[in-house]
Amino acid sequence: MARAVLHDQGVEAQDLGEEADFTPGTVRFHPSRREVYFSYRLASDEQGTLYAETRIARSLCLTLRDVVLRLHPDLPYRTYVMVKEEQGRKPRVTWQDDFVTDTGCRSAADDGTGQGEGGAQDWHPDEEGLGQAMIPSTDGAEIRVADATARRIITGTNGMRRTLGTDRVLGNAHIKVGFDPDDSVMYVWSDYLQWNQEQVESWADLAAGEACRALVSERESAGSAWPYSRYAVAEIGGSGYLMIRWGTATTRADCPA
Repeated sequence: MARAVLHDQGVEAQDLGEEADFTPGTVRFHPSRREVYFSYRLASDEQGTLYAETRIARSLCLTLRDVVLRLHPDLPYRTYVMVKEEQGRKPRVTWQDDFVTDTGCRSAADDGTGQGEGGAQDWHPDEEGLGQAMIPSTDGAEIRVADATARRIITGTNGMRRTLGTDRVLGNAHIKVGFDPDDSVMYVWSDYLQWNQEQVESWADLAAGEACRALVSERESAGSAWPYSRYAVAEIGGSGYLMIRWGTATTRADCPA
C-alpha cells in the first residue's frame, strides 16, 4: 500500500510542476484507529497551496480506495490523514477524511472549497479558531460547559497516567477548553509536551470523546440556543500547534469512545 501511495503521489508532484513545490514524505499506519498517515512538504502561495492539497487529497483517496477496497479488503483502514511538515514548525494535520464512505472522493472538491457535490462542507480547525478559543469567554453557558468538560478531561487524563507514561498530575494549567463562535467550535488544547506521539494520540482520543459528549449533552438540554456543534483537540508547543482530533458532535453514539 505504501508503495502505491508514494508512486501515485510522485506522479502528482510531477503534474503539479511549477504550480507548487510538492515533495511526498512517508506513509505510516495506525491499525487500531484504522488510519493511514501520509506526510509531505509543500511550498506555494495560499491559493497554490489550497489547490495542491486538494489534488493531493483526492489522489490519496483514490489510491487507498483502489488498494484497500479492491485489492486488500481484509485490511482495517478507512481514514486517510495528511500531515504537512515544515521547517521550524511541528508537523500538522491538514486533511482527514473517510475514503470508504466517500465513494467518489468528492470531499476533495476540484475547486478546493471543501464543498463536495453533495454540498457538505469539509471543515478543518485552524490557528485563527484556536486563537479565538483562547480568549476568555464572558458567556455563562460557555463558561459552565468549558469548566465541566475540562474537569472531566483532566480527571480522565490523570486516570490514565500509566498509559501516558507519566506520574505527574496535570490540571488546568496544562489542559484548557474554549470556544470559537465564528465556526461553532469547542477547542481543547494541552501544552504538556512530555508525551510521545502515541501517548498524545491516546490523550486526544480521550479529550475528543469528552468534548463531543459535552456538546451533545448541552444541545439536548438547551436546544437551538446552544450554537456549538464542532470540537477540536490540539497540542500547543513552543514552535506552533498541532491539530490532532476534530469532528462534529451529532449523537453520543457517534462520539469517540
